[in-house]
Parts: sequence; structure tokens; C-alpha cells
Amino acid sequence: MKKIQKVTTLAVAGAMSMGAAAAGASAAGAATRPKANSTIACGKSSTANLQVQREDNGKLSVDMGVDMNRHTSGVPWKVRAYDNGKLIENATVRTISDGSFSVTRVLAPLAGTNHIVFYATNLRTGKTCKMSGTA
Repeated sequence: MKKIQKVTTLAVAGAMSMGAAAAGASAAGAATRPKANSTIACGKSSTANLQVQREDNGKLSVDMGVDMNRHTSGVPWKVRAYDNGKLIENATVRTISDGSFSVTRVLAPLAGTNHIVFYATNLRTGKTCKMSGTA
């Protein structure tokens, strides 16, 4: 169990480093394409990720996902996401063989700042992950 937690910690740290490098590399375009990228521990057994970014075509790309430490496929998760309080995703998804799932939505941005809130609830354990980001 401790070995899995250490691997997850390194993977999250590596992902955060890569995100920071990518953010630095695209600093010139940041003013025209704001983005948010957050990764958090969701209890002891999962890591949640939310990425919100404006695409070149003006659309808003929202990527949401959870990676379970235990590589179990078929675990059901209830996913809900909101953009400034408006429901944009309400689905039940299942993990793939590596114990993760990902949901991507491309939206027309609302006027002003888009505040995305993402909830994922493991339907077997009841554990809920909550994340938010703006773009």
C-alpha cells in the first residue's frame, strides 16, 4: 500500500512539474488563452484532475478525471460539472483498466469569467472529489 502511495505522489509531482513547464512555455499566449490546471489528492485512494482552457477557436475545453491508486476497471463514478452554476455534465462513467476515467467537454464560453466546478462521486464508496477552476 505504501509503495502505491509513493508512486502516486511522484506521478502527481511530475504532472505538476510538466504543467508548470507548459505554463511557462506558453506564457506569451496566456493573456489570450487563460487556463487552469489543478490536481488534488481525493482521499487516500484517488487523485482528481481538472483542466480548463480556452482553445484557439474561442471555445472552452474542460477536461475532468479521476485516477484511483488501485488499478480496478469498471468502478462507477457519478460526474457532475457546472459552468457559472449551469449544469454542463451529469453522467455515470466507469474506470478503465488502469483505474482512471476522463471526461472532456468543449463549450461556448459564457460572457466574463467561466467558473467551472467538478464533482466526482465513487458510487461504491460514496467518496466525493470536488474541484474548481476558472478561465
